[in-house]
Amino acid sequence: MYIPKRYGQSKIERCPFCDKQAISTNSQGIPTCTNHKGKKINLRCACGRHLEPMSGKFGAYFYCMHCGNINFRKAMEMNEGISVKETPKEITIRSDEI
Repeated sequence: MYIPKRYGQSKIERCPFCDKQAISTNSQGIPTCTNHKGKKINLRCACGRHLEPMSGKFGAYFYCMHCGNINFRKAMEMNEGISVKETPKEITIRSDEI
């Protein structure tokens, strides 16, 4: 059965931070929305080494020195909770506040 492609629906890139439609790229070459254009992604491979973001003919992917090329989707699945590189906030709790 032949299903024709419709204009604009063949490939829609999603922002890895908020899952909106990605219309720009950050400094690493990863497609993001305009709100997260300045953020960077710091991911680790399953072997424990850092993943280097790359962009090619078929979109963004990651490279590990030990494992080789890794699909963008698989790398994001391996690092579900730590995909955003942000500075941690310091919270001070005093004993009289409890």
